[in-house]
Amino acid sequence: MILVALCLSVAITPVIADWDSFHRADENTLAVYGNANLDNVIDEDDIEYVQGILDGTEDETQFADANYDGQISEEDIVQIRAIISGNETELTLLDMAGRAVTVPGSIERVVSAAGLDSTRALVYLGDKDKIVGIGMNSSSWSLINYAAPELAKVPVVGSDQLNLELIATLKPDVILAGTRSNLDKIQEKTHIPTVGVLSGIDSCLAFDMLRTIGWTMRSEGRAEELISYADRKICEATNITSQIPEDEKPRVYSCSGLHEGITTALSYKLVIEAAGGIDVAPELANSSKTKVSKENIIDWNPDIIILHNGNPEEIKAVLSDPVLQSVNAVKNERIYPVMIGLGGKGILAESVTQVLYLTKIFHPDRFESLDVEKEGNEILKTFYGIDGLYTELENEFQLYSWD
Repeated sequence: MILVALCLSVAITPVIADWDSFHRADENTLAVYGNANLDNVIDEDDIEYVQGILDGTEDETQFADANYDGQISEEDIVQIRAIISGNETELTLLDMAGRAVTVPGSIERVVSAAGLDSTRALVYLGDKDKIVGIGMNSSSWSLINYAAPELAKVPVVGSDQLNLELIATLKPDVILAGTRSNLDKIQEKTHIPTVGVLSGIDSCLAFDMLRTIGWTMRSEGRAEELISYADRKICEATNITSQIPEDEKPRVYSCSGLHEGITTALSYKLVIEAAGGIDVAPELANSSKTKVSKENIIDWNPDIIILHNGNPEEIKAVLSDPVLQSVNAVKNERIYPVMIGLGGKGILAESVTQVLYLTKIFHPDRFESLDVEKEGNEILKTFYGIDGLYTELENEFQLYSWD
């Protein structure tokens, strides 16, 4: 099970505890019908548990109804055996909108319409060759140019408004759509199982999203492997940052750049806190593209400002803004670009690399031996199978260099 808590000492600060609570595996039951004993693994113990229900020695659970027919019977044991062997003809799971969705046991064609994150997840899982349609946002995604250039030729099915007629012609076995979509309507009109997954601001380091897509595609083994790997990498940082006194942590403001004022694109609260910083505007953690006045920034007086996909011109604009000259980050020229999500919030790979990147910026003395480029290349190779990918992205997004 994935527990950052296992990586931390007893002296966990409130900030790290908040990070920990975001993705504790023991608080999130594996929502697959067949997980009868709710231990988050489907194995022989679930068969024994269902038999116990039939014998009257165990209590019924929601996911004991493995074949999702409304009753618990010997057929559920048959279904669990099929799931264990990978021979089930169909599988029912709760999607991230809380809907029970039954998908085919073998999926060869998938429409990835939940923005960038569902497409990333499919690439992570080794299922990119099964993608027959993508959301509009994926078409301009930098990863296409590096890790999956073939996706540039995949039909675009829309973003907020999906082209259901086009989707139907692509004949997918399943549709992955954002939870803000009208999922029932999509499924009813296309007659194609539609799994709701979180995207955008809801999916920063969303282990649950990767797990849900992993089970949908029956690539759950790979999903768990990546979740464990990402968790391990985060622990390498939080083992250190959890011990840093609060008064030694920089106050950080994250934004998308300088326009009429400075606009907060998306709050990177969890990433900032895991890296050992303090988010000066935690109330923006669940907001999107919120306009923030310069007066707010002056009041917050951050020690560091990070710019999402920031470029040298934007950084110069902030540094030269006469209104912001009293802000510590401006006075000390501590404004840095970040590439978290590359146009979306990002799930795991990119966000993990940016946690390490920010630890080096926030606490260079404590992470003196950390080679961010080397670590970043290793992490992205683990997820994408591409050598030197972090170096390519580092150059494109002109990230801070320690050379």
